[in-house]
Amino acid sequence: MDKKEIINEILKIQQQTNQLILTYAMKSWQELELPLAQLKSLFIIVAKGAINFSALAQELSVTRGNVTGIIDRLEEQGLAVRKSNPEDRRVTWIEATDKGRGLLTTLMESQTSHMIHILEYMSLEELEHLLKGFAGFINALGEYQKGRN
Repeated sequence: MDKKEIINEILKIQQQTNQLILTYAMKSWQELELPLAQLKSLFIIVAKGAINFSALAQELSVTRGNVTGIIDRLEEQGLAVRKSNPEDRRVTWIEATDKGRGLLTTLMESQTSHMIHILEYMSLEELEHLLKGFAGFINALGEYQKGRN
């Protein structure tokens, strides 16, 4: 096989992997009883550390009014909190609470647990090859990111 054919095979396998892993992820997400818009917002808030309403609306591709409703519900559940900006009263920051960050940590730990159980079905040799492949992929990703900046 040439390089292009191998890349196409990798992309097919990646798609299959994503579909199979999504099954486990969806189960974990459904157990949260948190609507997708709220979960997505919480992920963004945690990733940013703090974000204002306009920026969150832009990230979600929704109106500021939609964000207000989402944040209201996250606050009701104790997952996020509004904080005033002392330098500019027109700006309100949204931050995740410890409970909100903990919820995402639990979700990620659940996915890690599933991955550990799946990887245990592989032989030592297969795991070594996978490790080498992932390490190469991470290096390529770093090079790609350098080239884009």
